[in-house]
Amino acid sequence: MVPDLIDASTRLASVPGSYSGSASEAVAALSTRYRPHRLLMSEQRAGLDFRHHAIACEGASLNLLRYGPELVVDAGTFDTFYMLEFPLSGGVDILYGDKRVSSRVGSGLVLSPGAYVRSTWRADTTQVMLRLERGFVEAAWQRFTGETQRRTPIFEAELDLQAAAGRRIARLIGLMVAEQMEQATLSPMPLVNAVLDTLFEHVPATSVATVETVAAGPVPSHVRSFRKLLDDPSHLPMTVAELAARLDVSTRTLTTGMRRFTGFSPHEYLTMRRLEHARRLLDRGGITVASVAERVGYANPGRFAASFRAWCGVHPSHLPDHDEA
Repeated sequence: MVPDLIDASTRLASVPGSYSGSASEAVAALSTRYRPHRLLMSEQRAGLDFRHHAIACEGASLNLLRYGPELVVDAGTFDTFYMLEFPLSGGVDILYGDKRVSSRVGSGLVLSPGAYVRSTWRADTTQVMLRLERGFVEAAWQRFTGETQRRTPIFEAELDLQAAAGRRIARLIGLMVAEQMEQATLSPMPLVNAVLDTLFEHVPATSVATVETVAAGPVPSHVRSFRKLLDDPSHLPMTVAELAARLDVSTRTLTTGMRRFTGFSPHEYLTMRRLEHARRLLDRGGITVASVAERVGYANPGRFAASFRAWCGVHPSHLPDHDEA
């Protein structure tokens, strides 16, 4: 055990967080914070014991995450962030692009954008995690290397916390959590930058022109374009057939590519993006459930409400300040 991370976990656990025994609620809680994903777990295993606590700061967030039973997190491809993961108990086995990497107590993982991520969380795994925004890391890398063009560093994934670099990162995370919990007036950025400097100087890395170069590897352009289209909420009301036609591919070709390279069918991915945007609209308030349903592509508000409840664990009209109409 690393004392700094244990202290960080204790402090993070005191922050108001999300708790649930429902897989759909766990997915909903993390999809808007991280990215759309799926949880795969055996019905025969013990129920979920999901808990998540987070503190956000500029360019980064500090997280404590637990699921309880062994399960698989099918996260697809990281696009916009790096994730440093450190188990306090249990461990995680990850299909990371075309590699398999693992973490355990005393070690961690540095996951970079661009690779397909499918994680198997062992039973009773609890992790302290540091999310770093991709743009922030790329800008810091450019300053570090002195290169004229921004590039995306891709780090060696496995990190030994018994090595000097690992111990330093653990200390910095512990200090970062402590200062944020104490609401210190000092900016957290020097500590975040110190984490990055440690990674840059001591963790082997390669860099590419942009992370899209990595993602472009074997992934067909129509798969990347389909996902990019859905970053624009105005495309969410379209059907899969309409989106495929816009990309000039058949629905079958799109389905084959999406299932192979993301693990989701086009319909599954479109539904997640619709409901993810719907939750954001509902959280802002001042809009009816029926209007939200129409904006994200549901002609029938009742069908939207059923899908939203299955995804989020709650009827949309039961969220604060929203009406059924």
